[in-house]
Amino acid sequence: MRRGANTAVRRVTSANATKRAVLCVAAIGIAWLTAGSPACGAEITGKDPAGSLSEAAPDFALTNLAGRMVRLSDFKGKIVLLDFWATWCAPCQEEIPNFVQLQKQYAGRGFTMLGIALDDDGAAVVKPLAQKLSVNYPLVLGDTQVAARYGGLQAVPTAFLIGRDGRILETFIGPRSKSEWEQTIRMALSPAEPGQN
Repeated sequence: MRRGANTAVRRVTSANATKRAVLCVAAIGIAWLTAGSPACGAEITGKDPAGSLSEAAPDFALTNLAGRMVRLSDFKGKIVLLDFWATWCAPCQEEIPNFVQLQKQYAGRGFTMLGIALDDDGAAVVKPLAQKLSVNYPLVLGDTQVAARYGGLQAVPTAFLIGRDGRILETFIGPRSKSEWEQTIRMALSPAEPGQN
């Protein structure tokens, strides 16, 4: 029943979703070509879309899937991997199971994932995917204003590693393997780990 009800909507939006997916892949491809191959040890990183590294990450107040307000400043004192993504972006979806594992593994050590979904249809499309993939970290619904505050975002996924003091430590354009994310998180956590509970 639900599948039939959504068929018309899918037909209308499939062309739009296809265009978005092509743009997503094209932008990642350009970043890939200009930054070098990750297989050779180079990272797909671009110029920091939010400004210079070590600048404070722009705060925001966005609603989560339950309709409650979430602010980036709520996580001050933690290492945050802030992931801008969308349900129509295949590489974004492929990273989510890794993020779920990383959240399980490092949440007790002062780390959190925080996802910002940039879907026009909001919770209607984000919530079912989050349930299907058993997302265990905070997800909020983004908008053009938050994307603009982070430099306009040339591609998704784009992620920002934010330090305990709220400053941007590193920017990532394009997907990464779980082991790459793990190495990044460990390095960010290591200076404070001896004093952690």
